Amino acid sequence: MGVGWKPNLRATTLGSLPHTDVVKGTALSLAATPEIPAWVQFPRLHPKEAMIVQFTEGMAGLREEGGRTFFDTKVPGFEEELLGFYERYLAFQEGEDEALEAFALSSQYAAGFPEFLRQLPKHPAPLVAVKGQVTGPFTLGTNLTDQDRRLSYYDERLRDVIVKSVALKAGWQIRELKPFCPRVIIFLDEPGLLAFGSSTFTAISRQDVLGDLNQVARAIHAEGALAGVHCEANTDWSLLMEADLEILDFDAYDHFRVMTLYPEELAAFLERGGILGWGIVPTLDLEAAATETVESLEAKFEGQVAELERRGHERKALLSQTLLTPSCG
Repeated sequence: MGVGWKPNLRATTLGSLPHTDVVKGTALSLAATPEIPAWVQFPRLHPKEAMIVQFTEGMAGLREEGGRTFFDTKVPGFEEELLGFYERYLAFQEGEDEALEAFALSSQYAAGFPEFLRQLPKHPAPLVAVKGQVTGPFTLGTNLTDQDRRLSYYDERLRDVIVKSVALKAGWQIRELKPFCPRVIIFLDEPGLLAFGSSTFTAISRQDVLGDLNQVARAIHAEGALAGVHCEANTDWSLLMEADLEILDFDAYDHFRVMTLYPEELAAFLERGGILGWGIVPTLDLEAAATETVESLEAKFEGQVAELERRGHERKALLSQTLLTPSCG
């Protein structure tokens, strides 16, 4: 992996805000995290901005009907759609950059993205990095279904469409963001991985998940960007520490203990330059969000760092290789 870059406790966000005013929400994000801002997702603005739907635009075979978004593999023309998708994908792989436009984020699905690009040139603070995000392949594949409500992850054709679409959506973002800052970070939002390993998904192997994540990460790296992942609670973090990812973002406010369960894997991850997205700012617990202060969160963070120090991790590495983030969002 060999990241090289150290964030040194700089802050960024995960993406979504409860706002419906795109201009004000974007300005808030830029003001709150001026060195590493992220474009904002507005799930309350429009149903198309919801996590599962937002990055599905342009996927072959996808239909919307009765408020439901699903793949229809039985509709006439599905095979032709699939062929067209792969033709565009291969065209991009062969250097036809305009083919990537088929995987652009439109303002209908991501109103915050063009607004972010509009506000960035007027942003007064020097940029250390800019951040984008995309829903990860496991979360999409275990939430999107086909016409018979079968999970798309279990259909090799649909799973491949999802993985490649996620990779291309990430690649398109990177190309749009790079003119503003050469260092771009893309997070894969993977809350669905919380259920990996449960009885619900026994047919899905570790290598399946790892292979899909790495395919997307390779596409991000090919564009010269850093790949990260945001997961929640008791995900199998050893899997993610093994993946070809530079940043692991976790809920440190409510679920810090998960980072103490994988001492060898965490040590190896940090040794090769991996970065922890330390989700120390509470967002799910409204009472905590209202009562915590900078001082109380700093004390909580210092206690967590001390806990990892006691387990053999070097304080200097922990501090220099940490991004501060919200716990969820």
